[in-house]
Formats: sequence, structure tokens, C-alpha cells
Amino acid sequence: MSEQVAIITGAAKGLGRAFAEGLGNAGFAIVACDIDSGIDELEGLTLRADVSKPDDVRRIVDAAMHEHGRIDILVNNAGIARATRAGDDWESGLRDFDEVVGTNFFSTFLFGRAVAPIMIEQRSGHIVNVSTDHVYPIPGERVWGHGGMDLYNASKWALNGLTLDWAATLGSRGIRVNGICLGATDTPMLREFAGRVDESVIATWMLPEQICDLVLELIAEGPEGRTGHNLGCWVGRPVRLDDSIEAGHRR
Repeated sequence: MSEQVAIITGAAKGLGRAFAEGLGNAGFAIVACDIDSGIDELEGLTLRADVSKPDDVRRIVDAAMHEHGRIDILVNNAGIARATRAGDDWESGLRDFDEVVGTNFFSTFLFGRAVAPIMIEQRSGHIVNVSTDHVYPIPGERVWGHGGMDLYNASKWALNGLTLDWAATLGSRGIRVNGICLGATDTPMLREFAGRVDESVIATWMLPEQICDLVLELIAEGPEGRTGHNLGCWVGRPVRLDDSIEAGHRR
């Protein structure tokens, strides 16, 4: 088989960078994008782009096909965490909606719709959507226990709908679709969102490299591997494939 090609969104830093570097080290040809200039530091085909813009998404996917002629893996990693509430003022609420939902959900929709026809023609492919433990919490936690992030939560629950539907409709075409539901992971995004946090707490957070290793294990399952699943990644528990559940099931 020729070299497999992976598109990674939001790859300039944090989790996305770990995905790009980890999959690159594992032998994948990397197509990486981000709005941040740090994307230029990565190996592979790198593009600055706003993933919430349809024209930018088409440009990335077209560039990947021009360069490599195939797309095997799509990791929808780009995301924003922001404190938003129903009582926020109208204008800031509209801006937050465009930015949070545009980055967290609309970009995933765009990339999925752009690569699906390519993967259907190949009769192979794997889409990985990066979600949150707000959707698949550690067993025993209440799923509604995360207030003050209404747009973030809504965008990630909508993402869950894409994971479910795409897995059901693309499975017969040889395409797998799964979600990664993360708890606290030591990334610049979480550090900025959390503000001042004691280093002893940060030391308990998962590392991006651990999540990348999990994704590599998930990919390595091959065409007969699981699909339509959310994989739970939770602080204080081993990061493992065993914490996997169908995306439509609530434990």
C-alpha cells in the first residue's frame, strides 16, 4: 500500500501538534492546517487557514489531493473553549456563536463533507472527531454537570451527532468514524481557559502525546476496527481503547 495521508486540523500547537508529529513519526504523510503561524514549523504540507470557512476547507482538501492523490485519515481537532452563558449580552453571544460553533462544529461538518466523497471512492478511510468528557464523562459522573459553557457544550454534542450518523452511513463504504472524548489535557488552550491553576493540579492532566498514542492504536485496528464509538480519556485513569462506547449510548 502507498503511504497513508492524514489531515490534521488545528495543528499549530497543543493536541493538534502532537497528532501531526506523532502520526508523521509513525509514517503518515501529514497535511496540517491552522490559523496560527506556528503551523509553518511542522513537517509535511502545512497551510494557514480558517477551518470555519468553506473556501479554506476546500483549499486544504484540494491541496492534499494534488500533493498525495488520496486521504486516509482526517483528525478534526481544531477547537475553541470559551466561557459562555445564556445571560450574556446579545452582541457578544452572536460573536461567540460564530467563533465557537464555527470552529468546533461547522469545521468538522465541512471537512467531513469534503473528504467523504474521496474516501467513498477509495472505499477506505477513518475520521476522528475530537470531543470532550462533557459528552462521555467518566462513569458515575452526571453528564449535565458542566455549566457556563453553553456554546462549547452544544457544539460538542452536535459533533456527537455527526459521529453517529457518519459511522452509520459510511460504514458500508469502508469508512470508520469515531470520537475522542477528552478530559483535562495539558494544552495551551486549556491553560489559557483555566487561568491560574496550581502546578500540582496540572501535573495530573493527561499529555497530548498520550492521546496521540491512543489515536494511533485506534487507527491500527484497520478496516474491521470499531466505528461509531466515543473513546473516553479521563484524568486519573489509564488512557486506553477499552474505555470505548457506542456514541449513542449513555452509561
